[in-house]
This record gives sequence, structure tokens and C-alpha cells, in this order.
Amino acid sequence: MKIKISILLVCFNIGMVLQAQWFKKAHLNTNNEPNIIYIYLDDLGYGDLGNFWQNQQTGAKKMLSPQMDLLANEGAMLTHHYTAAPVCAPARSSLLEGLHQGHASIRDNQFDMPLSNGLNVAQVLSKAGYKTMHIGKSGLAGKRNLSIDPYPDPASLEAHPMKRGFDQFFGFLYHNQGHLHYPEPTNTKKYCYFTDGYNMLMDNTELCYTTDAFAAKSKQWISEHRSNNPEQPFFLYLAYDVPHSALQVPTQAYPAGGGLNGGLQWTNANSPTPYVNTASGTKDSFIHPDYASKNWTVNEKKHATMIRRVDNAVADLLQLLKDLNIDEQTMIVFSSDNGPHSSGGQKAQSFQSYGNFNGIKRDMWEGGIRVPTICYYPGVIPAGIEVDFPSGQWDWLATFCELANTTVPAYTDGVSLMPSLKQENDKQVDKGYTYHEYTAAGATPKYSDFELSKRGRKRGQMQVIRMGDYKGVRYNVQNHSTPFEIYNVVEDEREENDLASSMPVLQQQMLDKVLQVRKAEVVNRPYDKELIPAVELENVKRGLLKSTYSGKYAWVPNFEYLSPIESVICESLEDINSDEQDSEVGYYCNAYVNVPRDGTYTFYLNSASNCHIMLHDIHLLDNDFHFSENEISSVVNLKAGYHPVRIFYQQNELKTPLIELFMSGPEMTKNPISFFFEKLTSSNPMSEASKMINLYPLPAGDMLNISLNNSFSGRYEVIVYDITGHIVYSDDRAELAGSKELSISVKPLKSGVYVCKIIAHTKGEIFEKQFIKA
Repeated sequence: MKIKISILLVCFNIGMVLQAQWFKKAHLNTNNEPNIIYIYLDDLGYGDLGNFWQNQQTGAKKMLSPQMDLLANEGAMLTHHYTAAPVCAPARSSLLEGLHQGHASIRDNQFDMPLSNGLNVAQVLSKAGYKTMHIGKSGLAGKRNLSIDPYPDPASLEAHPMKRGFDQFFGFLYHNQGHLHYPEPTNTKKYCYFTDGYNMLMDNTELCYTTDAFAAKSKQWISEHRSNNPEQPFFLYLAYDVPHSALQVPTQAYPAGGGLNGGLQWTNANSPTPYVNTASGTKDSFIHPDYASKNWTVNEKKHATMIRRVDNAVADLLQLLKDLNIDEQTMIVFSSDNGPHSSGGQKAQSFQSYGNFNGIKRDMWEGGIRVPTICYYPGVIPAGIEVDFPSGQWDWLATFCELANTTVPAYTDGVSLMPSLKQENDKQVDKGYTYHEYTAAGATPKYSDFELSKRGRKRGQMQVIRMGDYKGVRYNVQNHSTPFEIYNVVEDEREENDLASSMPVLQQQMLDKVLQVRKAEVVNRPYDKELIPAVELENVKRGLLKSTYSGKYAWVPNFEYLSPIESVICESLEDINSDEQDSEVGYYCNAYVNVPRDGTYTFYLNSASNCHIMLHDIHLLDNDFHFSENEISSVVNLKAGYHPVRIFYQQNELKTPLIELFMSGPEMTKNPISFFFEKLTSSNPMSEASKMINLYPLPAGDMLNISLNNSFSGRYEVIVYDITGHIVYSDDRAELAGSKELSISVKPLKSGVYVCKIIAHTKGEIFEKQFIKA
């Protein structure tokens, strides 16, 4: 049985329509798809670049990055951009998979673990028509046993980049090869050699400085692709292995000029300078003249020279794009995998490579996870802007989907950053949080310029969630009762003033949210077995909202960004299963499941075509990339109550649709799931609490005015939730007196239905009411 949405559901229906209209306007790009270059450095700190920190230095220890500064001045600086984890392997996994560390297939220190064979940036762009190339450090291809065979056939590796969506690869396949910046194929600790596709390069590479070789190879590949396939866009993932680990510098000065005919040039194996035109002279000998006469240590001069070399290489690459007349058709993203290291003789304290933050590589303070990021796309991204929207490297998959004019997959944790990059902030989708988890031995260094309480802090199990301006962070987590320290990292970027004692509501929200956004797998965490909190609902009815979509997609899309052809309330999934045979059809179902008691539950899925199931923000069941006609299942620990479920289903072939979801648990055999929805109506009887709030104008535009019909005066908290329970606005420090009226900006929110909650802390009262954002 199905019921057409009527006036009783006017709030929800208007929200869906307005959201769909917003998506069409914000996400459908009518221009040609641009080329994309993602430049990834290894252990480059937020403070290592001029515009981010070095240019503010006044002492003798100051590095220069003039070309990177120019790139930032002509593009955007992302000043609140985060890596997924403060070490390379999990960070790279999250970047490529578009998943934060609560869902990524590689976590903690799982170096050389094979990247999951699923949807990733390269797969998405390849299916969207891009030519894809990975140059530089991989570290996610699979393991080798140095004592048995240090030279395994590259084609035998489970996750060789060319088996994970890349058309071609050149660089280091293994994590420890990136510890050196000159190949040493017979080095019995590293066995460090280049791999070109599936071929190992064992000879004549000993003078090939990796920064030079990777830059020259990139230029050659772009030039050849432009010559052979000028109409096909390309994606280049250029992952340098510096300034990580060994302090090694080039053989000579950077070649004059740049671009097509100057700068670094790729040669060949038989050239007097094999592979790259700087493969001559003395290995590890050149110090940049700006630093040669400085009263610095040798290691400091080397560190500065290594970064300056990349600075030159980026300018060389940009000149090539200009020479080929494709600079305005190319987006360049420049970033780092984590905070700065203090190893191999280099000390992060020398140049304050962590900027004004605390923490380094393997720390979850800002210095370990906030990374310098520049985005350049002339004519699209305004020049010289600063983007302070909190974002993570897992957002680039969704961002590149928008650039490629293709749909964002359901199986990603990211959102497109294009609205923020184009300064269209009112169109920016905000999930309301960024999430990180990681474990490491050791402690935060006891640097004298670190905040006292951070020095020597034992790491262990660490977890971070940022919600708006507030960051919750906990070190050495023993169990889920370990509280978060809470910092306003916009006003207090050094994380000096812990606000946790004055923000108990936010503390609980953070403790709840971190359980609702991650899947307990891959590694062990002390909170894995915690029960996931339910959500509070009123006026619950049996049924689910089913929206139908038309179109053929290479993966299950996130239908929340697309326009439905029909939306109805159904009693069960049988409404879908009774539909006639169809092709190129998709369904999105939004509902709640009622869990009768606390305990461990198993969810089971059978589907006739590709399907993805989310519980809260957990990717619970994925039957998409590796579609199976067999039943799949997943186990999860839940508190009693209502839990939001979202079902994404895409069918490209002519067949009868089928989605079957079952659940079993404590004192509960395996049965079909009964679904519920919260009836959002304009005629719902208001609770006594909701009668205490007046909201206007409705629908809300840029501002929402709130008035309270009581005598309350004092500190209050304003929270706005979206329809799925995500916090999209929070302010817990305001004071209310006199008029008992206030105004909040809802301009950044997309169109839809929201709940405004007022918490009067001094009296312990809570008032809430729904509203529509136009």
C-alpha cells in the first residue's frame, strides 16, 4: 500500500523539492570537465609554507616558498582542512576512498596494506571518462617480504595502482621505499627502486632525485596525453615522498626555465642523464643558494632545500599547463598527508613546521592533522581567497565528482567543496562534523613552544570530532567514558582553553555522534562494543518515505542530491518489490527502525541490483561495487529506540526491483524490518515545550528569528538539526535577557525541514520546534 504525499506532509515535501532545485543549480556543471592534478606531499607541516606560517616569522630561521605563495595568491587557501589521520597510509587510504577513518579500509599504521578493491577517486574519474595516472609514492599496493623476495613481480600485488583504477603508474610501490629520495635497488634495508607500470627499473637510476624524476615524468605524461588525446580530461595523482624521512637534496640547481622546453625534462634509460636531465653530478650535494650561507645546521639547510625544490617543480608544472594552453582548464590541489616529522635528523621545531599549533606527525592536536592546502582553478576559484569551512581530504572524491559532472556515490563520507571554493557559501553542504581516529605509541614532544598541558601527552588510542567551531579530542582513550577535551579552534587554534566543563550538552553530543558515524572493523578500538545511541522522535507512524529516480549510473548515487520523479509514503519495502519490471530506475528510502532493547543486532540485505544501506551515518551494508545476488549481513550494537536508516538502490538492467532487509537480535529471530517515519506536518499538535517558541518568518530565508514565551533569562543553547538528526548549527554561549528574542543566520543551510532546539541550562528546560528553510 502506498499513499501519495498530501497536505499532511507538506513540510517534508516542500523540503525535498527545494533541496532538489538547489542541487540542480549548485551541482550540474555545464562546462567541459577540467583536468585535475592532486599534488600530495609527505610530512609537510602546516607551518612549512610561506603564506600559511613562514612569512609571519621574523627571526633568522625562515624558509621561502615563493611559487607556492603565488599559487595561493591566485587561488584559494584552505585554512581549516584536515588529513584523515596523522600518518601516511591511513591518510592516503581515506583520500583515495573518500572515507574518513571510521570507514576507510586502512587505519592506524597499516603500511603497505592493500587498498580495498572498491570505489575510489581513480575508479570514479576513470568511469567518468578521465585518463588517470599515479606518479610517486603509493604505499597501498600490498606487502612484500624482504627476507624472502625483495623484488616481487609488481603484477602480483593485490592492489597495484593499475588494479585500483589508475591507467598508469610510475614511482615507489612500497612504503619504506619512500624513506629514501634516490633509488638504491640493492639497499638491503629498503630495496628502493622505481616501478614503471609493472616493470621494475633496476639500472642507471642512482642519481635520479625523486622530486625531479616525479616532476619530469608528470610533465612528460601530460604532454603526451595532450598530444594524443587532447579532448580527454586527465587526473594526475602526484605523490611526492618529501620532506619525509631521509634528509637528501638534489645533485644540482634547478634547470633554467620551465614548462614545455625548460626546467626538468624526462629523458630515457640510455641518456647521458638517465630518465631525468638532472641525473648527473654528485648525489645529495646541492643546497639552495638562499640557504647556503645561513648560520643553520646542515640538516636545516637540507630540509629547506627539499621543500624549495618542490616549490620550483610546481612552478615548472604550472608553466607546462600554460604552454599547452590548458592552465584555465585544470584544477590543481596541493596538500600534505599529515603534520611535520621529527626524524632522520630533522627537528620540526627548527622552523616551527607545525605553525602556531601544538603537535606533529602522529598527534591529533591541530599540528598533526590540520594540513596546508591550496586549490587553484583560474576563472572558477576567485584569486586570493581563504576558505575556512571545516573539511577533510575525504571530501575530494565528492568534489571531483562535481568537477567531472558525475554523481556523488552513496558510499562516501565527503561532500563537494566547490561551493566554498567558489565563495558560494550558502550552497555548501555541511554534514556538521569531521571525524578522525588513530592510535600510536609515544607522546607529544615536549617542545617549549607547545602549550604546557600538551607536552609529553601520552598518545595511545586517540579520537577527534569537530562540530562547527568546536573540536573534541581525547588522548589515551581507555573506554567510551573518557571525556573529550573541547576547544574552539577558530578562536583558540593552539587548543589552550578546554571548554569541556562548561559544555556538558556538546560533550554528550560528541560522545553520541562518534558512535553514529563509524563502523567497528579493521582495527580494535576501546569503544567498538559500545551501544550506538538512538534518536528521539515524536508522532511516529508506520511506513517509510520512498522516492523514485530515473537514470543510469555506474554506481549507487547519493539520491539526496538528485531530483525524484515521485515521492510517496509506503508501508514497507514490498511497495518497491511489487513494482513492475524496469530499467534505469533508482530508489531512495528514508525511515527509522525501532530497536526493542539494548543489544547486538544483525542486519541482512537481499537486493536484485546495486544497493547501499546506511544506519545513522554508518555505511552498514554495501552491495554496490561488488554486487552479489547472495544475502549480505552486518553486525552492530544498538541502544533501544529509533535509529535512522537510509536505503539507496540503483537498477540499470530490466528486471523486477527487490530490496529485502531483515534484522535479528536479543530475543528476536530473523524477521523483515518494520519501518517508521516521523510525521512532519503543519497541523501536528504542538507539545507544551514547542508552544513556548515562536519562529519567524516561515519559511525562513537568510535569518531565523526566535522568541520565547516564558520568563527565562540567562545562558541558553541554540541547536538546529536537519531531517536526519545532523547538527547544522550550534551556539551554546549566548545570553538571553530582556526582549527574549534572538536571530540566527540560517543562510548556509540548504532548503529543507529542520528542528530548532533551545536549551535553557540554568533551569534545565528544553524547547523545540520545526521550521522550513526556503
